Formats: sequence, C-alpha cells, structure tokens
Amino acid sequence: MASAAGTGADGSGDCEGEEQEDSSSSNHSVCDPAEALDSLQLNDKKEDIEDELTVFRQQWQRELESTPSPHKECRPAPLAQREPVQPLTDEEKAKQLFLCGVEMERGGKLYEAIQHYKRAIQILPDVEIRLYESSELRTDTPTEEYEIEEVCHSERAEDSDDDEAVEGEELVARLQRTLARKGHLFQPVYQTKSAHMSWLPYEVVQLVLRWVVGAELDAGSLERLAATCRGFYVAAREPELWRCLCVKTWGLECGTPRANGYVNWRHMYVDRARLNLNGCYISKTTYLRHGENSFQDHFYRPWYLIDYYRYLRFFPEGLVLMWTTAEEPAACVGHLKYRETKNSLGIMSGHYRLVGDTVVIFIKKPCSEKTPASNTRFRARRKEAAEPHEQVFQLELQVRSLRAHRNWQLAWRRYAVSTRREQWSAFELAPGKFPPFAFSPVRAYTAEASAPLLQTCA
Repeated sequence: MASAAGTGADGSGDCEGEEQEDSSSSNHSVCDPAEALDSLQLNDKKEDIEDELTVFRQQWQRELESTPSPHKECRPAPLAQREPVQPLTDEEKAKQLFLCGVEMERGGKLYEAIQHYKRAIQILPDVEIRLYESSELRTDTPTEEYEIEEVCHSERAEDSDDDEAVEGEELVARLQRTLARKGHLFQPVYQTKSAHMSWLPYEVVQLVLRWVVGAELDAGSLERLAATCRGFYVAAREPELWRCLCVKTWGLECGTPRANGYVNWRHMYVDRARLNLNGCYISKTTYLRHGENSFQDHFYRPWYLIDYYRYLRFFPEGLVLMWTTAEEPAACVGHLKYRETKNSLGIMSGHYRLVGDTVVIFIKKPCSEKTPASNTRFRARRKEAAEPHEQVFQLELQVRSLRAHRNWQLAWRRYAVSTRREQWSAFELAPGKFPPFAFSPVRAYTAEASAPLLQTCA
C-alpha cells in the first residue's frame, strides 16, 4: 500500500507536473497573439519616436544654420567657398567712418567720434552733404520737438492769407492787415522751450531796431533785417524810425515828406541826396613826374609814375576825416574807423554840411611845432623861426548816383586853401588831377553799435 501510494503519489505528482506544463504550454499558446500585437505596437512607437527625433534634429540643424552666430561668423570660411571681396571706394569708406562716428557720438564716446569724423573728412570733405542727400541721416531727425505737420498747416494758412490781397494795395498795408487778423507780430516756425522774439512787446522790438540802426545811421542793416520775415518787415517800416533817420541826416529843418514831394519818411530818406556813412569815399590820382638827369648820361632823363589816394570819411554829427597818402585802401580804411585820429599819420579832421546835393567841407590842418632856435653865444646870428600859419581847406563836392548805386560818387566843384585870414587861393580842377571820389563800403564801420538811434524832438 505504501509502495502503491508512493507510486501513486509519484505518479500523481508526475501527472500534476505534466498537467502544469501542459497548462502553461496551453496558456502560452493561447496568449501568443496578444503578446505579438503588443510587441508590434511597441516597435511602432519606438520607430515613431526615432522619426520624430530625426525630424527634430534636422529642424534644429536648419535653425542653427539660419541663425547667425558670432563664433560662426568669426570662423574663416573654406577657401573653396570664399567669395571674392570687392575693395571699397573712397566714398563708401568715408560714409562708413562718418556713420561710425555718429553711433559713437550717440553712445557718449565723443573723442572716438571726432577721430572718425576727421578721418572721414580727410577722405571725402563733403561726406556729410552726400550722406544727407542720400537720405541716410534724414530718418534720424527727431520729430518729438518739432511738429512738422503743424508747421506745414500754418504755412498753408499764411499762403491762403496772401490770396486775399487787394489789387493795387501796398505790401506794407497788406501785411499789416494780415498780422492784425492773426493778432501777433511774430510766430516761431518750430516749437521751442527757450525764449523767442515773439515774446517781446512791440515797444521792445522797436528798441531792438534802433540798436540795429545805431548811432552810425546804418539803414542798410535795418533793410536786411526787414527781409527776414513779415513781422520785421512791418516793424522796420515804422514812420517814427525813418523820421529820426531823416532828422539826423539833414537836421531839424529837413521839412516833411509831403512838402518835399515824397510819399513818406522812408521814401524821402532813400531818394533824397545824402552821404553814405557805412564806408569811405576814395579818389585815386595818377600823374607823371620828371626825374633828374643822370651825371653819367646827360641825355637820359627818367620818368616816374606817381599814385596817391584821397580818403573822406563822414560821421553823422557833421565830422569828416580827410587823408592824402600813397598807401593802398586795404591798409588805410582801418585808420578811419574812429573819430580820434593820429597826427603822426597826417589825417586831418573837419566839419561838413549838406546843402541840397552839395556837401561843403572845411578842414583845418594843424600847425607844425616850432623848431627850437640853436643855442649860440652870438645873438645876432640867431635866426628866429618863422611862425607857421594854419591852413584851412575848403571843398565843395556834388553828390551823384552811379548807375544803380545811390549817392555813390562825389564830383569836385571847388577846392581852395587859405594860409592867412581872408586870403583864399583856388585850385584849377583839372579832370586828370582831381578825379571824383567813389564810395567803398567797409563792414568794420557798422559791425558794432555804440549807442541806439535816439529819439528826436518834433
């Protein structure tokens, strides 16, 4: 029984083992399609991931190639792929240097910017003009401070006012009407935070114009200022301003414009004969002088061509300076700028008066100092020095206009000299010896104003 049981047990155990193997094999044979499907899906997912990774790597590589990199730019390209670089022209070099200077100036590197500007100008002197013409710098103009549209709108409005001009109306009256409609004399073209001329009242503007004319009666500067804008044009036509100019020129007895046949005070000052005060009148005389015979050759007699100049400078208060010298005008006109003269140069001063179109001049030549007598023991041999007589010159010149230039010439009418009282000797006014004076403007005479044009009593 024991053996049978053992056998049975062993046999049953074998059977159970076989059954388990058979069940496992049967189970394995039953689950094999599902596992195969799962394995296929896993393989497909792996392949998809690998494809996505491959696509991502390719896309990433393309982005890296398209994005500029400083390390990549610094790397030299292969010799086979390098393109031939064309040399820059001088204009392109200058423009690049100038633009680099602009960028450095904006960054606060002023010294480096100046160095670039200098190098650019050395290569091309007009590089800034060419850059501006090529509109490379026009886009850098700030538009926050200046409102261009408003300016253009105001200019169109001003142009529309001009269209309303009445036929036959004078320019001054039309501008006065236009400015009265706007309610202001000046208007800034661009908006600014600093002080502007438009802030000043009309009385202060008139005072500024009196300083422009000055005590030297510089009406030319007043006319140039009037040509700048409409407001100054109207302010420079103030009748009181031109009345003061006329009274300072011809005196209180100059009369009125209507009595002398003129339209207004300015018309009278422009058209009436007067002297120009912003320069000097110059006359050049040339003549031949015989020289002495040579002691070696008595038949040889030289000739000398002599040139000398006469200068006349007039001042508003009736003072005149006269100088006769052989020096050129460029070296002489500077000495006639001031009223105080140097006696060592031989400049004589006097007074003048304008009567109609004739100017009468009296000039007194200063006496020379007495020469001291020689100190000798014998009084009989001592010669007393002759007392010098002062010389008085009288000139009468006619004011003429030359072509388009008004009051540009002074022609001789009379020239006399007196060495004693009531004894005058007149010169013969030959055209060759006494050519007319021609006016020459000098900028230095009116560059500064010592005092404004003062008010005159009625």
